Amino acid sequence: MTAMKLVTISGIEVAVVIPAYNASPYLAQTLQCVVDQTHKALEIIIVDDGSTDETASICRRFAAADPRIKLLSTENRGVAAARNIGIASSTSDYIAFLDADDLWHPTYVERMLSALHPLPEAWGAVYALHRFIDTEGYCTKSGSSVNARDCILARHLVFRFVGNGSGFMVRRAVVDKIGGYDPRYARQGIGGCEDFDFELRTAEHFKIETVPLGLVGYRLHAEAMSADKSRMARSLLAVSEQCIARNPELPAYVVSCARASAHLYAFSKYASLKDWQSAATSLKYIYDHSPTLAASVLVRLILTKARRAARRTLRKAWPVGRKTERNVKKFEEIDPLSPLVGGWSRFRTKALLRRLSEIDRAGGCCAATSSAGLMPGGRALSNIQS
Repeated sequence: MTAMKLVTISGIEVAVVIPAYNASPYLAQTLQCVVDQTHKALEIIIVDDGSTDETASICRRFAAADPRIKLLSTENRGVAAARNIGIASSTSDYIAFLDADDLWHPTYVERMLSALHPLPEAWGAVYALHRFIDTEGYCTKSGSSVNARDCILARHLVFRFVGNGSGFMVRRAVVDKIGGYDPRYARQGIGGCEDFDFELRTAEHFKIETVPLGLVGYRLHAEAMSADKSRMARSLLAVSEQCIARNPELPAYVVSCARASAHLYAFSKYASLKDWQSAATSLKYIYDHSPTLAASVLVRLILTKARRAARRTLRKAWPVGRKTERNVKKFEEIDPLSPLVGGWSRFRTKALLRRLSEIDRAGGCCAATSSAGLMPGGRALSNIQS
């Protein structure tokens, strides 16, 4: 997308829900990026999810200077429950979600609301793309440039366009229809992909718009939930299988692609942990989808390990000083219109995206459950704070 025309939406209030658990290293920077948004009609709700560090005091400092900020405190129950508390405490017709260690470009809310608000009510959400940032806020690489719009269930199940919990804005009607985030993943010890689950359930009932700009700074660091590779792998597999179970009308081809996509992700995580038993299980699913793809995965793994071993040997034989000079920019220094790159692979091809697009157009947003307020598995959501 090129330059976007921003419609007059300055008076429309948007709720920003920020779950925070022991987030003190990055929280001030995150809150500052919200305070600095060009769209000023914000209802900023921070949910302190049982933190034991300085999270609450940082929030109180910001709240004292900005009456739009409200701090809620609860016992530690996980990010899904925290988001649900924030949703229940908000009143705005639009809700945006931001993790306590990520960043938004100053025009994020304005661009997202300008994309979603003019559309008919059948369009329930909008998402943005992201750039990866490090602990100091420097961009380390581009996120995927691949995106899609309209009815995107099959494509999103396979391509996972959003990629984090900080790039999604919904109408309140979405929560009224599908409920909030599912806290059961955390209770089962596989929290991490609740945002993907929420996006999929939204796509089952609503059309989704895209703002294909790198408006989100997705921070990678050792304390992040995504750093637990085994849990993230199990979480993504569980979310994918839940979606497949909810939508028995999905064509077998989509199901096969979805499982291959999830297990490609899981295989990379298990292999990095040298959990070869779990990696072998994932490789079998990949083989069932495409023996050629499975073979290429194995070859790439072997070559990668060989290259790393060679580099270690060379460093021992000819040690050299590490370069410390940065050739990257801070997230806020990058023009949001600067194109993102990548996202395609031997599996995620343009041909696959075209085929899934045809399936999405043929199927539409045909939810597996027609009753409002159903959570995965058909459980009625009587209290989204649970």
